[in-house]
Amino acid sequence: MSDPASSTPLPSPPLPSLDLNNTLGVLLITEILISVLFGIACVQVYMYFHSSIRDSSRMKGIVLFLWILDGLHLAFTSHGIYQYAVMNFTNPLALTQCPWSFSADMVFAELSDFILTSVFAYRIYKISGHMWPLIFIVPPQIVSLTAGLAIAVLVRKVPDYGELDKRYAWIWDTMFCLQAVADCAIAASLSTILVRRRTGFKRTNSLIRVLILYTIGTCTLTSSVSVASVITCISAPHNFIYFSIGTLLPKLTMNSLLALLNSRDALREMHAGQVVSVHFSKFASILKRSGTSDNAGAAPVHISDHISQEIIDSDLSATADILDSSFDSESQVPGDRAV
Repeated sequence: MSDPASSTPLPSPPLPSLDLNNTLGVLLITEILISVLFGIACVQVYMYFHSSIRDSSRMKGIVLFLWILDGLHLAFTSHGIYQYAVMNFTNPLALTQCPWSFSADMVFAELSDFILTSVFAYRIYKISGHMWPLIFIVPPQIVSLTAGLAIAVLVRKVPDYGELDKRYAWIWDTMFCLQAVADCAIAASLSTILVRRRTGFKRTNSLIRVLILYTIGTCTLTSSVSVASVITCISAPHNFIYFSIGTLLPKLTMNSLLALLNSRDALREMHAGQVVSVHFSKFASILKRSGTSDNAGAAPVHISDHISQEIIDSDLSATADILDSSFDSESQVPGDRAV
């Protein structure tokens, strides 16, 4: 007769204590958010190609390539979360290991960030004509890209998150700190350039104010996300909050660029079709710079929409650059014309 005790199944060892709220739960919320942001990006890409008649083929190719990277970023993030939530449903210890898809995801995310920052940096150089604003944009972004690629390689060699954090947490902090520096530098450079291009025209100054506020708001959003990733990485390195916040960054930057591109026509229409009343003394210097003979009178005059638009276009090349040619528009700012 067999011993009853020997037939009693032994209790299974207790599962390791892991808080699923700030690990798997955070990843699930991140998956929902990046899916929504990718959907918004798809709509914006469609709107862009439907209305971007003036933009060059190169700019359209950059937008298409960024959209493809955005899709790959979502696909690999989804694969990693599927590995955790489905393939290793009964293995909580899998949450301490980095899947290969997250490593690939980092490569696409950093490449997307680098291209987006490079687009803004190139246009700042074209608008300002100076290299010095790029000192705080290009070098930090290059180092950030290098740090991101290094992390993507290191997580394959050291897949354990705990060990990775002990050895290389400073690389993650450096990457997001430098990304925040680059974003803030872009906002400051564009705002400074626009402020210096203000004139005596109320309509044009109003447009420039809108562009300044939009630029600051957009870059502040992305830099704030970068800073939040650094703070959470330092304060809570043993969960996925910092990784999830960082995962949102490429999606936010992509949508910010698309929103700026798609807002150009709306801004142009908003400030078009208005009759401008201007004293000739306010734009005598404008006419002189544009090569137009100025018989500046003392009395204010009302200028027709057609003529006022020519004067504004000939002077405010910065505004035209931001709205059109700053993103590789094939249409040129109107040349010198007599009024």
